Amino acid sequence: MRFRTKQRPKGLLTRRHQLHLTMMLVALLLVLTGSRIVAKPDFWATLFPAVAAEQNAITQTLRPDYSGHVAKRLPEELRDVIRDNVIGVTAEEWRAWGVSLSYAEELHKQIKEETTVNLRAAKYALLMDAPDHCRGRPWTVTGALRRITRETTHHSKLGPIKVVDAWLTLPDSGDGLVHVISRSADGDLEFLNDYGKDPPQVTLTGYFFKREAYASQAETGLSIAPLFLAGSISEVPRPAVTASRSDQLTPWLTWLALGICVAIGVVVWSFMLSDAAHKGQRTHELTRLPPSPSFDGVDAESPCEMLQHMELATDSGFAPSADA
Repeated sequence: MRFRTKQRPKGLLTRRHQLHLTMMLVALLLVLTGSRIVAKPDFWATLFPAVAAEQNAITQTLRPDYSGHVAKRLPEELRDVIRDNVIGVTAEEWRAWGVSLSYAEELHKQIKEETTVNLRAAKYALLMDAPDHCRGRPWTVTGALRRITRETTHHSKLGPIKVVDAWLTLPDSGDGLVHVISRSADGDLEFLNDYGKDPPQVTLTGYFFKREAYASQAETGLSIAPLFLAGSISEVPRPAVTASRSDQLTPWLTWLALGICVAIGVVVWSFMLSDAAHKGQRTHELTRLPPSPSFDGVDAESPCEMLQHMELATDSGFAPSADA
């Protein structure tokens, strides 16, 4: 705090104070503008092009975009016999099941041969709310693999068929599961009943068959999951990250912290100089506390003693002298 003064304010700011106020307002404007610029993703993409390229590669891998030939759809007469919310595949659905699985194999071969196919990404809410609209259509599915095993399915006409049974969770499904029946899977995938907290990301192209009921630990004992028939399940390769975002941000944050410390030091030094100059221009005396009362050296007498002293003084004053 500056020293107190009884001098009246001059009213207008000096040029020096006006300059300081202008600099403060300009600095505040720059901070607000910088915060708006830094908040945009394009700024970081320009600052760190390597990380932005890796993120784009991950996005393109997780969400493949096929354009060109439209894949076949399951015939309407086969779609009409499919029933939702039923455990397993009924006898009336076996023909539709086999045709959908063969269509999924052909679709996988087309994509493997680099034939462009127009497919949409599957959304969990759309599959559960509008199964009739999604049934018999080819979709691309990308999610976290929770379980994958090899099973043998006995078809009424084709006989025993070896398939891959997998359960996934989609990015928008939460705890909801997606059931996938596939003819094959990548050799890098390990067949486990539970992948735990770090499941691999997989992608597949297949046909949505129906909403299938399965036994679970729910209160009713049953749950519903979308059932897909796919040609193959492929693992999404994890890109090798050479430098993380935090490693690249560390030098910039260090210089930013250093600049803030220097700015704070300059402000404190400026105030110290201003206070020293103000103190040297005028002399001031701090207000002192009033002296505390003290009765040291004060004699106290009783009224009787005071009357006796007055009587003695009177008697001594009127006493006759020896010469009289």
